[in-house]
Amino acid sequence: MHYLYFKSPKGNFGDDLNPWLWEKLWGDVSQVLQDTYFLGIGSILHNGNKNIKELQSENKIVFGSGIRPASDYSHFQIDPTWDIRFLRGPLSSASLNNKYEYITDAAYAIRHIDNFESLYINQQKKYKISLMPYFHSVEYFDWRTLCADLGIHYISPHSENGVEETLKEIAQSEFLITEAMHGAILADALRVPWHRFVLSSPHTEGGRVSEFKWEDWKSSLNIDKGEVSFFPFYTKSGRLNKWSKKLSGYKFSLENLNKKKVEELMRERFSKNRGLVYSLSEDSKLALADEKIKVQIDRLNKDLSL
Repeated sequence: MHYLYFKSPKGNFGDDLNPWLWEKLWGDVSQVLQDTYFLGIGSILHNGNKNIKELQSENKIVFGSGIRPASDYSHFQIDPTWDIRFLRGPLSSASLNNKYEYITDAAYAIRHIDNFESLYINQQKKYKISLMPYFHSVEYFDWRTLCADLGIHYISPHSENGVEETLKEIAQSEFLITEAMHGAILADALRVPWHRFVLSSPHTEGGRVSEFKWEDWKSSLNIDKGEVSFFPFYTKSGRLNKWSKKLSGYKFSLENLNKKKVEELMRERFSKNRGLVYSLSEDSKLALADEKIKVQIDRLNKDLSL
């Protein structure tokens, strides 16, 4: 069985959880069901996914993946090569005419790995507040300096030291401020209260896609809308920005001015944890999802003859 997921050249925590997590649950399955592809964590169910197009005739198992709404509003096509065990949330299910069960995001399967409680739930807290931006936002700010100035621990969404280290950082945090959806999801799975902020995601992946993903996941566990911190996003392009650079001999740009304003807004919002409201799914809702995911894990174990 082969794992199919989005791979960012610089690394992305949520996507990179896939091989690590599934190996923890099933070990090496490369010699089992060799004609089958496994789709887990990620909004990878969409007609524009080149990997899926190349595997049209191959067998595919969906284990908690989400729909990514198409820009042309076309529907994702399902044929007999698809074996959908469960979807991420009700919006994904509705996109497929509610023909398939949803539970929640596949990343919650981490709660079924060996020694989960001792590794992540019972971790001694090391950081009062941590912050994880969306992986496309990393290049726009000096996040480490910003966080250091605010007394906040910075967690890189690129997981340069591996996803296991990133998981430990989340587990060792009392609270997490995150723009990355899987920062929030794993914090929730590890029972760390989280607060969402929005900066670049509506611009780098599209507001419709971003909000669909978040609402799909949150509604799967009946997490209320909660509070979100929105920040304006500056752009590197635009005629006015180019003219300002040229007229000043490239000593000034609206880009840098806007960047400073956004940094000031973030500093003001996040300084001393000022008035932030954190979210966490209800224990009862999570327990029900745990039970359903365990059923699907056992079912796949049987199919793999493990």
